[in-house]
Amino acid sequence: MTTAESRLITTGTYEIIVISSVPPAPTSAGEIILHRHLSQLDGWKVSVVPHPQDLLTRLAKRLNRTRFYTWGNNLNVLTDGRSWDPLCHSHQLSSQKAIVLTVAHGDGCWAALRFAKKYGLPLVTIFHDWWPDLPIVHAPFRQLIARRFQQLHDGSDLVLCVSEGMQNALGSHPNSQILYPIPASLPSEPRFNYSIADKSRPLRVVYSGNLYEYGPMLRELLQGVKDHPSLQVQVRGKNPNWSADVQKEMRERGLWLDFAPRSELNQWLSSADAFLVTMSFDPAMRRRMETSFPSKLLEYVQFGKPIVIWGPEYCAAVRWAKEGNKALCVTNENPKELLLALEQLQNSAELQKHYVNQTCMAAQKQFNPLVIQQQFFSEINDLFPKFLF
Repeated sequence: MTTAESRLITTGTYEIIVISSVPPAPTSAGEIILHRHLSQLDGWKVSVVPHPQDLLTRLAKRLNRTRFYTWGNNLNVLTDGRSWDPLCHSHQLSSQKAIVLTVAHGDGCWAALRFAKKYGLPLVTIFHDWWPDLPIVHAPFRQLIARRFQQLHDGSDLVLCVSEGMQNALGSHPNSQILYPIPASLPSEPRFNYSIADKSRPLRVVYSGNLYEYGPMLRELLQGVKDHPSLQVQVRGKNPNWSADVQKEMRERGLWLDFAPRSELNQWLSSADAFLVTMSFDPAMRRRMETSFPSKLLEYVQFGKPIVIWGPEYCAAVRWAKEGNKALCVTNENPKELLLALEQLQNSAELQKHYVNQTCMAAQKQFNPLVIQQQFFSEINDLFPKFLF
């Protein structure tokens, strides 16, 4: 039988082998972040191992569409990503200068760890979410996912954590770095065109993103602000977790909009006076809030306007903002407290100027997509000397 070792062809090309349930694609949040990184690597060959389509994988997907979806997820845990193995091992390595890249999400990452170990390749793992808390599985299977999650961390040669909270939760590692989710690079027109909001009109605050998990808190906010004389909050997204009556009302008032193409979205974001980031107050989601970092925050700062974060003290976004007072933080889940903070922002030109300066600095330095991409490139490039010599 032909093995990957016997088919290795030595060339001068650097190769990244992506074995991941989250593939690079210009679609959802996790996929588009990977796409932005890999599409900017000049001179590198990027090979993406396709998702398995074997019988067990199809059975699990079918169960997920029924009332037995928990058992379908349990089955995915039991298989340990083994359905990926034949696809991985049939991959023809084109260079000795190759690394394996995965995202700690789904079951592809378990196969990536096995493949990297088998062929002595460096493994780079991106930790965006606390995966053990996400699948709907029975308790013993969640414990199994948690053990594998830690093993993946310990077995990686480079760990890229989305936040300091993620890095701390995963524990010590000889090569663990914080890599924030890379935002889109904006054309020059929408950037930094901020002027202090005119008090003769309502302060316009916008939110774009998840309307299901954050739907209830956003509904309360919209109900409290819908008739406010000096504030307007507008949200954009799909499938809000609201009743049909609330959806109808918010649609008719123009406070809830659908997703839009990127150019239209940028125009809408440019028209805002401030941006809203939400993080859940649900105690059951505490670890996710401590470890994840909202990619929309990095997207927002590119426009150079004040950021308002509504979430608990312990969430990663609030902890980032409170170091240097980078954003207006409201850490009380009562929407009335958020309205008071927005009123203060609307009435204070100095407060607006302060947060404009903070977001502009973040966009030019820490959250600059060029800076983040350079860090990504440098980190993976630094892996090769220890494996080649």
